[in-house]
Amino acid sequence: MRIVTFAAVAAFAFTGVAANAATPLQKETAVWQAFKDKKADAFGAMFAPTYVGLYEDGAATKAKELDHLKNDKLESFKITNFASRMIDPDDMLMTYSVDVKGMAGKDDMSGKYQAATLWHRTGNKWLGVYHTEIKAK
Repeated sequence: MRIVTFAAVAAFAFTGVAANAATPLQKETAVWQAFKDKKADAFGAMFAPTYVGLYEDGAATKAKELDHLKNDKLESFKITNFASRMIDPDDMLMTYSVDVKGMAGKDDMSGKYQAATLWHRTGNKWLGVYHTEIKAK
């Protein structure tokens, strides 16, 4: 089940919400908070135009992710087991677990998920280009 669709996609987007965060984890947390607070402009600015998400119900575009922001309600989240590593100078991979409480439309999406996000730097701005998540067993 898709959780807060790509709330994590913006760990390094240097926009209002994440700009002051000092570490990758702080930036990732800021993105989740933007989703929880339903700050669509800040959240959308964190995605590359060519963004792709992959979930159990299929692929998602940037527009589809923004639709989820409108329809989902994130009550709480907690990121654990966070790791980040540079793939090359312009690409960073982040992996982590996240415990969420909330609703996806009328469906309960609460639970623990494993997530991975790939970020790409263009100039001095990091944007999410790929995200996937699966419900943990």
